[in-house]
Amino acid sequence: MAVIAPFKGILYNPQKINDMSKVMAPPYDVISPDGQEKLYQKSDYNIVRLDFAKGSPRYTRAASDFKKWQGDGILVRDERPAVYIYEQDYRLKDGTLKTRKGFMSLVRIEELDSGVILPHERTLSGPKTDRLNLTRATDANFSPIFSLYSDPEMKTNALLSGKAKPPHIVNVQGEDGANNRLWRVTDELIINGLIKEISDKMIFIADGHHRYETALNYRNEMRERRPDYTGKEGFNYTLMYFSNMDDEGLTVFPTHRLIYGLKEFDPEVFENRLSENFKIERMPAPSSADLWSSFMKRLKEKGKRAHSFGVYAEGWNHAAIMTLRNEEVMDKFVAEHSKAYRRLDVTILHTLVIENILGVSKERQERKENIEYIQDEGEGLSKVQNGERQIFFILNPTKVTEVEEVAKARDKMPQKSTYFYPKLLTGLVINKIGDTTI
Repeated sequence: MAVIAPFKGILYNPQKINDMSKVMAPPYDVISPDGQEKLYQKSDYNIVRLDFAKGSPRYTRAASDFKKWQGDGILVRDERPAVYIYEQDYRLKDGTLKTRKGFMSLVRIEELDSGVILPHERTLSGPKTDRLNLTRATDANFSPIFSLYSDPEMKTNALLSGKAKPPHIVNVQGEDGANNRLWRVTDELIINGLIKEISDKMIFIADGHHRYETALNYRNEMRERRPDYTGKEGFNYTLMYFSNMDDEGLTVFPTHRLIYGLKEFDPEVFENRLSENFKIERMPAPSSADLWSSFMKRLKEKGKRAHSFGVYAEGWNHAAIMTLRNEEVMDKFVAEHSKAYRRLDVTILHTLVIENILGVSKERQERKENIEYIQDEGEGLSKVQNGERQIFFILNPTKVTEVEEVAKARDKMPQKSTYFYPKLLTGLVINKIGDTTI
């Protein structure tokens, strides 16, 4: 069973910080070097200085700043344990306004094979080492793990919105345009209701796989140092955001692929090789807004019935939609994986095309050699047209049910299979691990 608990969060002090937008940041793993510098320039107290500091010694400096900011009253700790309701308003490209509702609390750390908290992506050693070093130095969680649970009856949503909310403690717009609102809830009826509702649910990690495995590794280290542990110590828990996968406010965007650096790439041979396993439907290269709209509409329609991808390559005077002829072909290529994994669009694209036709190995993909991940379709097209990249693959979004099925099968998706939007802000609430007792 999943065990959650309220905690005494550490938050920015509104009496010291007049503009909360200047101290918030996106998750560390989507911040570019330029973005990191811009966040540094926003404020001497931007959370990036703790969660993703520049230069060296970054971890000890983050720990020193964290301690100093608390001493100076920049960061203050709540007096009572709470859960924190977190809502995000955002617009889709077509102008549709959506609201994603969720809450943040502590969750008891479970083993990866426990069947309680399920990952769906593979992790890499580098990011885990970075996050573990930061946790060791600061003994804190600066950003929550993003998780999903299934509650089609919306019982948790009713708990989050059933009673009149007190005034929000944070209301700030993120860099992506989403409006972020945070409420503190200390009402024991609501907290106990959430604890009960979550207890019988499987929890699926959406974003933050490296952070979760880091929390698990840190817990194990602390248990070795504290062999008399009871299980109630703070290091047995970590900070997590919970969102109902059955809520219409949840949005998953696709992450598209750009290919570059292939030697002796022949666009005609490439298209012929694609036709071995895919039906090819040629369309005008989407160089205008109207053509883009028609192309994406067609891709979406095809994707409802079959595994379909958009593709545009250097040397082509057209774009194309490629549709898999027979999904059973995947059974011989990745027979060692679950059926849920074998039927994913991203698995099909990477296995049959990127690896088998283009020869970009899994190892090179993990090192991000020959492949670039991108969200913006127009930017991807321009990079091929300008000769910066050789091929652009356009995907439909992965379904949330597919995330659930792969996780339940104890399998892992290829890199960048999902892009949950909007991202959670870092800096809304911090969990100090060491002096917490559940």
